Amino acid sequence: MLNTSTIRGTFKQIPYWKLRGRFHSCGFRDQEVAEYIGIGRDTMSGRMHGNQPWTSAEIAAMCELLDIQQDEIGKFFFPEMSREDESA
Repeated sequence: MLNTSTIRGTFKQIPYWKLRGRFHSCGFRDQEVAEYIGIGRDTMSGRMHGNQPWTSAEIAAMCELLDIQQDEIGKFFFPEMSREDESA
């Protein structure tokens, strides 16, 4: 499992850093995940930086590939909501 206490630098500055960490902990690079879900490298970059929204089909495909459970989807794909939950 991803140990967030050891992550430093700019990695945490992208909106989906937990998702990227899940890619890496499962042995995948961004490009491999992009190919699996059927999007290009530029689209993947836009999604990871929060410039373009994820589609439900992309989320479903990534959950399947990365073994993300239904109760974990918010943590990986809706980081703004996770921050609100933590501050409440």
